[in-house]
Amino acid sequence: MPRFGKARMLMYSQKLLEVNLSAKLLGLVGSPRKDGNTDVLVDEALAAFREFPREFPQEKGETEKVFLSSLQIDPCRGYFSCKHGKGLDSVCAQRDDMTGLYQKMFEADALLWATPVYMWSPTAQMKLFLDRLFPLGDYQKTRWRCALKGKPIGLIIVYAETDPLDSGVFQTRDILEVVAKSSGGSVAFVIHSTVGEKGSAREDTELLRRVRESVKTLL
Repeated sequence: MPRFGKARMLMYSQKLLEVNLSAKLLGLVGSPRKDGNTDVLVDEALAAFREFPREFPQEKGETEKVFLSSLQIDPCRGYFSCKHGKGLDSVCAQRDDMTGLYQKMFEADALLWATPVYMWSPTAQMKLFLDRLFPLGDYQKTRWRCALKGKPIGLIIVYAETDPLDSGVFQTRDILEVVAKSSGGSVAFVIHSTVGEKGSAREDTELLRRVRESVKTLL
């Protein structure tokens, strides 16, 4: 084994300390209501990701939250430019806020998709987003196929019904899961829960604990 002088070892150690050991979690809020229960749980998850101790003292968790309702995301037009990939530099031929959101997802190390159940399915805002992941599907033949490969994705679903069987949560879960997996991602966890009035999830200590514990699987 080669021997290093003290000066060289000191320089080597300094380089290790300068390495960026951060990881980034991107949280997408499908609810149109800020400070609602979906928003509360996403905030809890992002805070947990930032706070969890890591292997190295200089390592840190970075987070970003995006309200889908604040973006201009147009419906899929069925152009199929993404499917054929002929001269298409961007993921989708449309030019709206999905262009930037695609890039945010590609740059993140982990993703969090959260939605309340509206009419036994994800919200319209979340469904628009999911539809626009068509270019990433495992059925594609372009370079965008399975572009979320290797990224863990956490799912959070809330609903008003006290009985999950009447809530639409399982349909909603299935929709989110199949899109996540088809896009190359791996579903790290699924949390679903009944909630009360707007923001009442802040008082549900057991639900908050479940969220914080589940986020560890994204590290």
